[in-house]
Amino acid sequence: MQRGSFVAPRREAPAAPLRQSNKRGGPAFTVPIAALIGILTVSTVASALELPKPEPVEKYLGKAAIGPNYTVKPLVRSDGVMRIFDVDTSYGNFAFDGVEFTKLRIHELNAIAALEKMSQSEAFGKAFGRAALGPIKFGADLISNPAETVERSLSGIGNMFDRVGAGLSNNRADRDGFVDSLLGVSDTQRELAVDLDVDPYTDFPPLAQRLKEMAGVMAGGGLPIKAGLSFVPGGIGIAVSSVATFSDAKDTLRSKTAAQVIAETRATLLSLGISDESVSRLVENRNYTPADLLIMARALKRLNAENTTAFIEHAAGAGSRNVAFYHRRRAQILAARSDELGGLVSFVTFGGQPINVARNGNVVAASTVDDIAWTEVQQRTFIAATSEIHRTSPGAVPVLATTGAVTPMAAAEVGKRGWKIVRIKP
Repeated sequence: MQRGSFVAPRREAPAAPLRQSNKRGGPAFTVPIAALIGILTVSTVASALELPKPEPVEKYLGKAAIGPNYTVKPLVRSDGVMRIFDVDTSYGNFAFDGVEFTKLRIHELNAIAALEKMSQSEAFGKAFGRAALGPIKFGADLISNPAETVERSLSGIGNMFDRVGAGLSNNRADRDGFVDSLLGVSDTQRELAVDLDVDPYTDFPPLAQRLKEMAGVMAGGGLPIKAGLSFVPGGIGIAVSSVATFSDAKDTLRSKTAAQVIAETRATLLSLGISDESVSRLVENRNYTPADLLIMARALKRLNAENTTAFIEHAAGAGSRNVAFYHRRRAQILAARSDELGGLVSFVTFGGQPINVARNGNVVAASTVDDIAWTEVQQRTFIAATSEIHRTSPGAVPVLATTGAVTPMAAAEVGKRGWKIVRIKP
């Protein structure tokens, strides 16, 4: 199944030990990777595992499981961390990882439907004539060669958690070429996208192509954006409101080019004491759109935690679009829920993952996952993380804060290891 632009992250060779310092005067945390691997191979405390259960799609999407140009298959798989949604669309078949990411894609699919309605309006027809452009092809054959369905059992997020103690990916890209291509996004296209509450720099091919073509007609034919949207028969009809839309960055995304957005991102992260090299690795990663980078940087600025470098270095290694989206959403959740989690004052790295220390010294692992089952991946992760926390922070209470559910077995096993579980809103 085509996974949008997703490519599962590569498994990396173990990295050198990472040392995280606490600028607030606390102890330094050192994570020896060789010791971590040793922990993973000794599983005398290993317990029985469970197989994640499929669930009906209505549980997560309700009536939005079916739209004018897509149908989500009735059963939703899980890899023990994220739900995997198989979606048939007019533009090809896709698999989307996670409830939030799926809602974002459905939001984009509904925006495509709105653009197609707009193309059928009388106002658009007149603008099309004035623009004197070649014919625009709207319909199921817009994407001429959709990839065939590819079955997989582990989402990119699940794969990331499976890389316990692994080194960070260092997948540098020529950002100059990328920025040059993004600068081709016109003012009209940005305005149209923002009014539809979608990313002007979306990586979703069906939406990206329609935005470009519609903006060309509207600009060339002198049709104002709001006037065009007002002529959509039956209204825009975006059925799913995603918590991961771009409303908090609308003004910037409407008025600034990609290069300006990236410049703001870089300045914001440098102000947090992150090195220029680490910032460059992040903004050069093509799995992030400029909108992702802007939103993530602003969230981390609000959080203002010590050693934010640990988060950025990990996020810079995102090997797929869905993993990049996960890091962006996690930054937003940390900023929004810091106070209710005791005040997150710094980042430290345990088991290869950047987590947080609260004001009272508790270690908080906050994640935006769908549901946690006690799989082999979770068992390895918690064995490694618990051992490191006990070794480096004796007396600290480890807290698992999650936006998703935890199965009874997983809750019992996590509790056995001394963790407190807290449910937070996405």
